Amino acid sequence: MENTNHWDEFEYSKLKLLLNNEKVNSILSVGRGNKESDEQFPISVELHLTDYCNLKCEWCTDKILRNNKATLDIKVVEALFREFGVRGTGVTLEGGGEPTLYPQFREVTAIGEKYGVDMGLISNGTVDISDCADKLKWIRVSLDSSTREEYIGEKGIDCFDHVLENLKKISVARNPGKTFVGVGYVLTTRNQGNLLDLIKQLDTIGVDYIYLRPVEEAGDITPSLESLLDLRKRLAELTAKTRIRYMLTITDRVVDQNAGLPCIAHSLTSIIHANGEVALCEKRREDGIILGNLYEESFGEVWRSSYRKQISQKLRNPECQKGCSACRMTGFNILFNQLEKVHTGHFI
Repeated sequence: MENTNHWDEFEYSKLKLLLNNEKVNSILSVGRGNKESDEQFPISVELHLTDYCNLKCEWCTDKILRNNKATLDIKVVEALFREFGVRGTGVTLEGGGEPTLYPQFREVTAIGEKYGVDMGLISNGTVDISDCADKLKWIRVSLDSSTREEYIGEKGIDCFDHVLENLKKISVARNPGKTFVGVGYVLTTRNQGNLLDLIKQLDTIGVDYIYLRPVEEAGDITPSLESLLDLRKRLAELTAKTRIRYMLTITDRVVDQNAGLPCIAHSLTSIIHANGEVALCEKRREDGIILGNLYEESFGEVWRSSYRKQISQKLRNPECQKGCSACRMTGFNILFNQLEKVHTGHFI
């Protein structure tokens, strides 16, 4: 089969909406003003199990959350997964802190499997979880460096070789047709020099893809658009000769404030913090919105609450997106805006 270079699962993420037509119609009804909010559960949720982390990434956007020093009760996790299993909501296990440091991490994956919840993991790779890799749809290890020296500079701790060894263990232990293994790479002006050599090494290890994105909210080390476009060209040339694929996000990172559109796509996902808070969005740094808390209500009660309806209506005003940083939901909002304007929807 011809190597198409890009990692299709992410590159064509908006096509996944075709698999969730009831959700799409519900969101469009909100955009057209036909109802107050989309009460269908999110397609996927980002779940923070703990705020504790064992690295010191200089550009980490979750430093404030780590101050909470919270860990989510396993009983809350089980109640949540029970709801998500019925509704078909996927769960990404990720930060505030490092999810694999959660004391009952393997129990979490077993509970997810019990209730039929699709799970993905974003990890720093310092903990070997190869024994439960097959319970996950995908695993992405945030490497963010190509050499031991770069790793120490970016993350403050000497773990580069250890993380690569854990990647090898995961790649060997998982079922290749069941669990995708990838590497996340936050691009700075300091960690691009040896990137192509790293990709060759990852290809040998058996990693399926590398997902690259520019650093956020650190303007002094953010790569220029010109350098990103040049990197994309070099990545395409390299991966034409390898099994490993790549994704490099550029467009979503150069459009901010939600392109001046209403934010109706916010209900595609949600974030649950380790202290039980259900947050609207990770990008609203200036106007963080907490919808409720799982220690007080179920997720369904939070999602269908009158307060969330108020917030949904608030976000229909494009002015409410001022201050939002670059966000992957912007691409979905652009698509929904285009769909709302289609006049010949019943024709192909």
